[in-house]
Amino acid sequence: MLFKQKAKGKANMYQKIYDVVEKNGRAKTGIVLNGKYAGLKYLAEADCFAYAGDENTETGDEIRNGTGTIAKLALLQGIKEQLKSAVTEAAGTGIVKNKEQEIFVETYEKNPRLIILGGGHVSLPVAEIGRLLGFHVTVMDDREDFVTRERFPLVEELIAGDFETMSEKIPPYENAYYVVVTRGHLGDTTCAREILKRPFAYFGMIGSKTKVRITMEKLRAEGFTEEQLASVHAPIGLPIGGQMPAEIAVSILAEIVQEKNRFFRTYCDEDVEAAIRCGVPGTMVTIIEKKGSSPRGTGSKMFVFRDGRTAGSIGGGKVEFEAGKYALEVKKVETKIYELGQDAGDLGMICGGTVWALFEPCCVGDHRQ
Repeated sequence: MLFKQKAKGKANMYQKIYDVVEKNGRAKTGIVLNGKYAGLKYLAEADCFAYAGDENTETGDEIRNGTGTIAKLALLQGIKEQLKSAVTEAAGTGIVKNKEQEIFVETYEKNPRLIILGGGHVSLPVAEIGRLLGFHVTVMDDREDFVTRERFPLVEELIAGDFETMSEKIPPYENAYYVVVTRGHLGDTTCAREILKRPFAYFGMIGSKTKVRITMEKLRAEGFTEEQLASVHAPIGLPIGGQMPAEIAVSILAEIVQEKNRFFRTYCDEDVEAAIRCGVPGTMVTIIEKKGSSPRGTGSKMFVFRDGRTAGSIGGGKVEFEAGKYALEVKKVETKIYELGQDAGDLGMICGGTVWALFEPCCVGDHRQ
């Protein structure tokens, strides 16, 4: 679905979140779900708070203008500290209980980046499977004729150049998954040296035990720590006994998926982001917890415009339909539970379980501190 971009004005918190993700590849937030300050939200990378509740209330005034008694302001400051602490300490997306507060913490990421260094025969199926799994794929090789559109027709980015220039050609991304499959240990060492100086979500290196040992010895001699070297998956991939390039690629991507899914993360839905960037008021609906079998996972989002149009999905069916209707009535931050068990037929769902949804009114310029 396409949405017309509105002229830029005062950005709301979600616009700020997407700006951070666009710049850094990742953002981390938390929102208070219960109590007087439900709707208070924190964005770690910008170290800022916003209030998604009704500003035309005593609570809204406290947050907006810092008014109120000393006791009330002290309570607000305490809640902010709890919220900030929960966001800092949480490993992934999910609900955190901090004293009496329930806080939903989210780690947002752009589609993860699969960066393949080496354009040989194993790289071909690695790139193809990576694309199927939703990765943004980059392939780099020091041989220009190995990184052509004929060989890699579907990848987003092809780079020809010496591996020493990787830092100049590939920006550092926190959600980057590096696969080193060069043709020799000299290339492996060069790539490893560059990767270990930058953030990454995964770094794997192909090769025999002897090849890996030689590379590790060189890096150790250059001053890299044992902790840094232990972060390298080498030899790369899960031990499934792969022999053919496609089998090796399956083992590599299986290990990457295993690492990627150790924690829940919210991957940015392009339609939802486009809707937010329109700057038009609406309500963000987010699955904050699920139990049993349900169509979409924690962090799935749907933006509901005031006229009933939607962007994104929380699973389809009657649950999405009912949530969309309810979103039109929401005036403050609320949560609602949808049971998909014995009465699942009433909701038009064939799977059983429970979905807990968060409703956040999004204005063009919600209050930020």
